[in-house]
Amino acid sequence: MEQLGRALLETVQKDDPEPFLEALEGAEVSPEDANRFLEALRIQREKRRISEETLRVIEDTLSEVLEPEERGILEPDPLAEYAGVDRILGTIMTGKEADVLLAERDGEKVALKVYRAYTGYEERYEERIYRVEGGEVRRIRRGDAALREFSRLRRAYEAGVKVPEPYDARPGLIVMKYIPGEPLHRAPDLDDPRSVLEDLLNQVVRLAVDAELVHGDLSAFNILVGDDGTPYIIDLSEAVKVKEPGAFETLQRDVKNLVSFFERKYGVSADVDEVVERVRRGVYGTDCGRR
Repeated sequence: MEQLGRALLETVQKDDPEPFLEALEGAEVSPEDANRFLEALRIQREKRRISEETLRVIEDTLSEVLEPEERGILEPDPLAEYAGVDRILGTIMTGKEADVLLAERDGEKVALKVYRAYTGYEERYEERIYRVEGGEVRRIRRGDAALREFSRLRRAYEAGVKVPEPYDARPGLIVMKYIPGEPLHRAPDLDDPRSVLEDLLNQVVRLAVDAELVHGDLSAFNILVGDDGTPYIIDLSEAVKVKEPGAFETLQRDVKNLVSFFERKYGVSADVDEVVERVRRGVYGTDCGRR
């Protein structure tokens, strides 16, 4: 499997199926391994790192080692059924509290944020089924953290903030629009970093003034740069109401984190205090200070 893994990496780097196909010759590949390879390649295709042709050639080859019911993600998938999607395509990213998965629903790619453990404030919780990596199914405790975040996402989206459009939610899970891209901290160099920073700061102000929310954990890890260069704010699990005690201190920290990143990586900056003051005027004064 190690040799196949190296060959798969070469196939992705070259966008050429031949390195992987050559390594497959004479190799014993289980249906489970074949599914894992396909899942990895589908994610790379969604990120536009390989062509549709490369993916199709390898899919056709690997399908020979799969029984009909095993082609694609393992079926039946309890998580897909619970989320109301047709199938799970793979993992986009993993975090301490949740995984973000790529799924398909009615022919559309969607993103699922699945909380892996109970992380909410509520004392009550519910038992739900979650398919963990490798197809293992187990029961875990889930609170309403997902429902709270969904409410904040919807509030931000309706206020015009650039966040993934939230579609649906249930305890432990959010279904939202899939946006191909990379987190800011590992995104390719920006063509116009100053413009992106200004855009993000305007979104922070809009989030606070129009949606009445402060992100609470804003950093380069919680900014998604779409393939078209548009920056999106993601992960509102720590968001607080702008008029809560301590919210402006949290806002100042968020803005400082963002500005500091752009200073270090791109050499562009902004006045942190001026951004915070724009929010203060917008929340408590008649002059919202927004552009």
